[in-house]
Amino acid sequence: MWPFVSVIMPAYNAEKYIASAIESILNQTYENFELIIVEDCSVDKTLEVIRRYSADSKLKLTQNERNKGIAYSTNRGMDYAKGKYIALMDDDDIAVRERLELQVNYLEKYTEIDILGGRSNDIDSQGGLIRRGNVPKYNPKYIKATLLFQGMAFRNGTTMMRRYFIDRYHLRYQENCYGMQDLKFFIDSSKVGNISSIGDLLLYYRIHGDNETKRRRQDYKEERKQKYAEFQRESLKASGFELDEGKLSIINKAFAEYDGGCENREDLQLLYEAFCEIMGQARNMAIDYYGELEHYCKLKLSEQVKSLICF
Repeated sequence: MWPFVSVIMPAYNAEKYIASAIESILNQTYENFELIIVEDCSVDKTLEVIRRYSADSKLKLTQNERNKGIAYSTNRGMDYAKGKYIALMDDDDIAVRERLELQVNYLEKYTEIDILGGRSNDIDSQGGLIRRGNVPKYNPKYIKATLLFQGMAFRNGTTMMRRYFIDRYHLRYQENCYGMQDLKFFIDSSKVGNISSIGDLLLYYRIHGDNETKRRRQDYKEERKQKYAEFQRESLKASGFELDEGKLSIINKAFAEYDGGCENREDLQLLYEAFCEIMGQARNMAIDYYGELEHYCKLKLSEQVKSLICF
C-alpha cells in the first residue's frame, strides 16, 4: 500500500533530540504514512540514533554524500516522497499525536487549500513549556498580502502540502538563504496557490543553544538582513507591483526581519506614500485580495504611528 502522507525530516547533529522527534511521528494516530529522514553527514551520533528505529517499515533513511544543508535535504526528501501529501518535520521538535490526522482531514475537506500550517508551542531543551503560540492567520488572501512584506505566522515544521501542487509549479526550497529558505518557499507558493492554517496545536518547537535557525541568525545577521530585503522586493515585483527605490527602501526599513520600523515622521510619510502607491496599483490590477491588502496596510501603518508616539 502506498503511503498517503510522506513526512520529511532533514537531520543534522541532532543526537540529543532526534529520538523524540522520530517517536512523535511513529506514534501518530494517523497510520498511513512514511517517514523519510535525510541524514546530512552529522559529526555526532545522529545516524546511530536513527538506526535504532530501522526495524520500523515506515522509516526510510537516506544519506547525503556530504553536508549540503537543510534546503537541499528537504528537497531530496520531497523527490523521494510517494505520498499525496508531504509534511515537514524538524529533527529537534515534537509533533502532537494527532498532527497528521488533523491536517489530512482538513486538506481532504478543503480541496482549494494547497499548503497548511498550524499552531505551535515553544519548549526548552528539556521539553519544558516556554510559551504558547498564537493561532496563526488562516485567510489565504490575507496570508498572500502578508507575504508581500514579511514572513509567515506558523512554523515551517507544521507544514503539510499537496504533492501535486509543488510538483506542478516546481516549488522547492532555495539554498543559500541563511536559514530563511522557508520564507522564500512560502512567498513563491503564495503566488500560485492558497496557504492556510488551523488553530489546533500541531507541534512543540524546541528552542535551544544548538538550534540551526538561531545559529544562522547570529552568524549571518547582515547577510540575512540583505536577503530578507531582497525577498520583499522580489515578492512585490512578482505580484506586479512597481515602486521606486525610495518606497522600496522604506518598506525594507519598516518591515526588516528584526528591529524594523519608522524612525521619524519623514519615514512614516514615505511609508504612507508607498502604501498609497501599492493600493493604487492593486486597484488597477483588480487583484482578488484587494480588501485583505487594504486591511493589512492600514493595520501596519497604524502600528507604525503608535510606535512613534510611544517612542
